[in-house]
Amino acid sequence: MHDFSPEPEDQFVDDERLEKIRDYLSESDLDGLIGFSPANSYYLTGCYAGMYSRPVLGVVTPSESAFVGPRLEERKARRTAWTDRVLTYEDSDNPFEILAAAIPDSAETLGYDAAKAQPSWVESLSAQSNADFVDATDHFYSLRIVKTDWELDKIRRAQDLATAGCEAMFESVRSGKPEIEVVAEVQQAYYDTYLDKHSEFDIGTANELGQYGFASILSGPHGLEPHSLSSSRMIEGGDSVVGIALPSVQGYICEEERTFLVGDVDDEIEEGMEMLVDVREQVIDRVEPGKDVGEIDQWAYEQIKSRGFGDYVQHRTGHGEGITIHEQPALNAQKTGELEPGMVISIEPGLYFHEKGNALRHSDTLIITESGAESVTETNAGVLRVD
Repeated sequence: MHDFSPEPEDQFVDDERLEKIRDYLSESDLDGLIGFSPANSYYLTGCYAGMYSRPVLGVVTPSESAFVGPRLEERKARRTAWTDRVLTYEDSDNPFEILAAAIPDSAETLGYDAAKAQPSWVESLSAQSNADFVDATDHFYSLRIVKTDWELDKIRRAQDLATAGCEAMFESVRSGKPEIEVVAEVQQAYYDTYLDKHSEFDIGTANELGQYGFASILSGPHGLEPHSLSSSRMIEGGDSVVGIALPSVQGYICEEERTFLVGDVDDEIEEGMEMLVDVREQVIDRVEPGKDVGEIDQWAYEQIKSRGFGDYVQHRTGHGEGITIHEQPALNAQKTGELEPGMVISIEPGLYFHEKGNALRHSDTLIITESGAESVTETNAGVLRVD
């Protein structure tokens, strides 16, 4: 085992976040938090480490904080973790003994992200510690839902990459071009912008979307599979093409999506896109602190339904963003809860025409402010037509 104090570079340190976590603990019935998932361990420590088959852990208590992971992650932890301690282990070590060593003796009740933790890991850690471990999934939601200024800065930096990626789509989405070729140009735009503007930070994520920034181009009927990857399918006249840009800077994502109408499209598809652009603009204008998330979704659906397109709606109006692309709050009519300054959300009502093989969806990232909302993403969000 190696046990040392890291020396993080200044740009990686979010002092406000650590203070926020400890203030939260002081008002809870927990003696500390443990993050097992890559996203939550990163949130607690500032160091993202790929989990793979080896456990990685972030621990924060009122008096101590630690990052625990395999020796392979030691150099990264030394330069990015803003914890008091870093403990690393070899493959020949019992990692759960090392994990237990990061827990202060005074900690009696520790909350962990049960929704993400492997049960066998929790059992093994419990066998090495006298503390009680309780489900704190909701506590992580409560902490991560409102961003610090440091986190918002990273999302705005990721926006630069997203905008560059979408601008590349404007130039690249054309009839006769394979989806995957457009993706390559979008990702190259990410990298060029990163090197030009934000290279002092790491490019990449603490989640499942890929280390260097996700992009996808889904054309025609492929757009009806919104969580698929791009393919060799050739873009054709009459297609609607959903372009998805999800780059990240220092683990924080910004989402920007644009739909392109290629050549002559069906009249109903054209009308649906015009309606969607109009309704989305009205939804964005309604976003402000104190607004109920369920009411936003219900209002958007009623507007779409009143224009004759209600049967083509398949999902909520938007979702939270941050370390992962889908976070709280969910803009879903089945949910309740008010928007607060510092929350980050997407606005992305969509239409899905299964019989015609078309999908329509623009998405923008908004930061809730004291008086309304700041639209972070910048590219043209009108009816976009290409040849």
